[in-house]
Amino acid sequence: MSRDVRYHLPHPVFDSHFHASHMSRRGLDAKAVLEEAFSTNLAGAVEVSTGIEDFEDRLAFAEVFPKLRLSAGIHPSSVTSDLEEELAVLEGQAVHPKVAAIGETGLDSYRDDSPADLQEKSFRAHLDLASRLRKPVIIHNRDADERVLAIVSESECRQGVFHCFSSDLQTAEAALELGFHISFAGNVTFKSSGNLREVAAMVPGDRLLVETDAPFLSPVPRRGRPNHPGHIGYIVEFLAEIRDADPKDLAMTTTRNAGRLFSIN
Repeated sequence: MSRDVRYHLPHPVFDSHFHASHMSRRGLDAKAVLEEAFSTNLAGAVEVSTGIEDFEDRLAFAEVFPKLRLSAGIHPSSVTSDLEEELAVLEGQAVHPKVAAIGETGLDSYRDDSPADLQEKSFRAHLDLASRLRKPVIIHNRDADERVLAIVSESECRQGVFHCFSSDLQTAEAALELGFHISFAGNVTFKSSGNLREVAAMVPGDRLLVETDAPFLSPVPRRGRPNHPGHIGYIVEFLAEIRDADPKDLAMTTTRNAGRLFSIN
């Protein structure tokens, strides 16, 4: 494990999005980190999929922690020409009782690692699967606001979250109108995130979630170090300040929202 693993969990709070396998690649012992976080004030968490390949390993990891849930999905940057076969496997993974959400899925025009037409096909299939299983969908949107909103509007899915929100106020309002939650990660604490703070201040309390997106986007003051769920308290406190709220109340609100969305007591 990294020598510089610190925790900041002053209040019980739910981390709605992190990646255990990527934490390990950044030098963190994901199991040890989660054990410490859950023994303090981590109220729950969703370990989010980027592909189908490691589902059994992720499932074995999740079985250790009663408060941990998984998602099942294919990240838009991981979509390949084998999509049809992968979607068939995904269908089987998605029905597991430990799986609380579908995704992350969506569109990524920034990395451009996968063809746009395959990303859209995958996105539509995930939305359809989420709708059929009545599970929320976790949406990844990078430089694709209009197309993401259009595809969601055309689907029957009205339950999920726009994760690690980084778009403008108009996109947030459209996502809320479609019935979705909005989640904020460590990037909202960056000095360059002025417009994002405006969005974070206006999201209705009953649609607000928090996440680390660990090991990425470590919040200030941990920026530049590998992120983990034990840092979620920094994000809560920052959002509470810009929303003129009490951090404990905001932690309770976002935890309650996550429990409702992901059907977790």
